[in-house]
Amino acid sequence: MRYRKINISNEKGRSAKVFLQAFPKQQKIFHVDQDGQEIITKKYIKNTVQNSLGQLVKKHTDLDGVAAALIKEDPELDLELTGKYLTRTSRVYVNADKKVVYHIHKKERVFSTDGELKEEREPKYLEANTSTKTPLVWSGKWYKKEDYFNKFVFVRKYQITHTDSLTYDFLFEMTKTLHSEESFMMIGAGAKGTKPLVFQDGGNPFRGFLEGRIQGDKYLLILHISNIELKPIK
Repeated sequence: MRYRKINISNEKGRSAKVFLQAFPKQQKIFHVDQDGQEIITKKYIKNTVQNSLGQLVKKHTDLDGVAAALIKEDPELDLELTGKYLTRTSRVYVNADKKVVYHIHKKERVFSTDGELKEEREPKYLEANTSTKTPLVWSGKWYKKEDYFNKFVFVRKYQITHTDSLTYDFLFEMTKTLHSEESFMMIGAGAKGTKPLVFQDGGNPFRGFLEGRIQGDKYLLILHISNIELKPIK
C-alpha cells in the first residue's frame, strides 16, 4: 500500500492535506512448473544490434542472402551474449543506423478521432499540483454514476483518508454530501477546479472525480482518475 499527501478542499472552500492511498492490483492467478514452483518473468538478451535483421540484410544484400547465411551458420546469434539475463537497464535513444544519440528533440503529436495527425508541438512539462499550497477544488460539475461510466474510462482509483480527528470530520462531511447526491463530483486545479490533476513533476494530466459512500460513522471517499473520454463514432 502506497501513501502520498493531497491538498483538497470541500464545497465550502475549506481545505486540508490528507492521505491518498493507492491499492495495487494483486495478481490472483500465476503459473507454476511441473514441480509446483511459481514461474517468474525475466528479461534476457535476444540479440545485439549487429545480429539484428536490418544489419544482416545490409551485410548479405537481401533476404535471400540472409536465408542462405542462416542455413550455413547462425549469424542471428551472438554466442557470448544471446540468452544472458538482464537486471537493471537504462533506456537510450538510437537513430536509423542504430547508433546511440545523446541530443534529441522531442515532439508531441496530436491526432484526431479519425486517426489523422492534427498538430505537432513542443511537449508540455507539467508540474505536480495535487499537494501544493493551493488545494484542489470542486468544479461544481456533478455526474450521475451511470453517466460517468458511459462517458469516461477510469484508469486508477485512490482512497482518501484522514490524518487526525479534525480531518476525519472534514472528510466525513464531504463524503456525506457526495453520498446524498449519488453522483460524482469533478475536482481539479485552478480557481474553478477544471484544470487536470498532475501527481508528479513531468507526469501525465488526469481528470479527477470524487465518489463518497457512508455507513454509520464510517466513510469511503474515492478519487477516480481518467485520461480517456468515450466519444461516439461518426
